[in-house]
Amino acid sequence: MDFDVTVTTPLCDIMGYFGSDKGHSQILRSRHNYTTLYHHLFNTMRDQPIRLFELGLGTNNVNVPSNMGPDGRPGASLLGWREYFPKGQIYGADIDKEILFTSDRIDTFYCDQTSPESIAAMWKEPGLEQGFDIIIEDGLHTFSANVCFFKHSIHKLNAGGYYIVEDISKADIPAFEEAIGVWKEEYPHTFTLVTLPSTVNTWDNSVLIIQAKESNYLDAYR
Repeated sequence: MDFDVTVTTPLCDIMGYFGSDKGHSQILRSRHNYTTLYHHLFNTMRDQPIRLFELGLGTNNVNVPSNMGPDGRPGASLLGWREYFPKGQIYGADIDKEILFTSDRIDTFYCDQTSPESIAAMWKEPGLEQGFDIIIEDGLHTFSANVCFFKHSIHKLNAGGYYIVEDISKADIPAFEEAIGVWKEEYPHTFTLVTLPSTVNTWDNSVLIIQAKESNYLDAYR
């Protein structure tokens, strides 16, 4: 990799300010250091009118799977993305209807990522018909749920765009490696499974980066 996961980036500061768990200014103490990777990938896109979609708003309802705990801040990442991409349109979705919200350049929707019917219905919502330059899947962190959302959402990725699956556990890496072998034959995309070095988190600090053809951003990983 040609970036340093120990160096704080502007995105680290932004996500930390809004309370996202993707990274913060004290990056060596952060559970995830995705903000270092994302700044490396997205920095040249900051001033573009991109369309970004993120699944998983960070519910603080402890009765909902993959919740952020009672002190979680729903929508924190979306607020961070809006700040990072000042010309971008930001969209999100979650299974917890109680945390959905609308704000300037942010719209959110209901989605059960384990249901192909729910995913299809969401993509028909006004505002979501067009494709996206960035899709981040930070929802229910199980392999089956990841696969379900991927298969029914990858068609929404624009040429050269990124589809990223976050928080892949060490236990699920073999399953993803096997799936990637199949997907490479089915989809005209680049698949890169990255485990970010961390002294804090050694169990779920991996991401799958899928990039549509027509760009060479991932050459550094090959």
